[in-house]
Amino acid sequence: MKFTPLACLLFIVGTSSIASAQLATRCSEDQLGVADAQGRNLWAAKCGYITPAAATFYNSDGDYEVFTVGCGHAGCNPYIPVAQADACIIGLVKLGTCVAGCYTPEQKVVFNGTPQGIQHAYESGLTTVTGLVEGSTMHDMSFAEQPIRTYVAGDTTESIFVLRDKKGDTIQVTSEHALVRADGTIVKAKTLKKGDRIVKANGKTAKLDEVSQFMFTGTVWNVQPASHNKAENILKAQGFLVGSVRFQDEWADDVFRLTLRDELDVSRL
Repeated sequence: MKFTPLACLLFIVGTSSIASAQLATRCSEDQLGVADAQGRNLWAAKCGYITPAAATFYNSDGDYEVFTVGCGHAGCNPYIPVAQADACIIGLVKLGTCVAGCYTPEQKVVFNGTPQGIQHAYESGLTTVTGLVEGSTMHDMSFAEQPIRTYVAGDTTESIFVLRDKKGDTIQVTSEHALVRADGTIVKAKTLKKGDRIVKANGKTAKLDEVSQFMFTGTVWNVQPASHNKAENILKAQGFLVGSVRFQDEWADDVFRLTLRDELDVSRL
């Protein structure tokens, strides 16, 4: 099944293998953008499938409720609403929540100061990921361990963007993944082109020498910090500064702007 989402909408790991496989399928088939995901949660709360408090929590974290059948797109049978005003459907069975994520397995994110694949970090039971400290500047970036809310993973077939700088440093991410341009703008990987400059984990900028794509079939991974502070959701991956999964969820519709000349000012994000 081809999976070409607005953002790679995946599942929280940690359930049984059968349930995980079913949930992965639902997240692929019932892939929603941010607005529809929020509408789904409000509808589910209205109809008694989740509590209003759960809907608020899911919407703040970019999660959304899915069921054992159906999806929120035209032609689905049954059609699961994505608007609070839609009529309730009786008898649905909750399956879980879907989130977004975006690294191929071989890509390394820094945990406890050590670059490693997210799957390996999950299997090793790591509970923190290295993120920026609020107040960091372009000339003095500080990092600290941020508690992890959840690891996410899911099966996909889609285009992977390969970004390589002149030094040969390379990162592979899905199209919606957030990176930081040299002008301070956080942008999606799919918008970058050869010659663009992006920020590296050491605070320096690097010109992209190559931007290419390849089709990937397999499991992609990501990690979601517990923190809702935007600075603390800027991580180190393959030597580059990247936005965590939250930049593809609850902050996907924001104007992402960082002032990186003198001060890393996240107050405007």
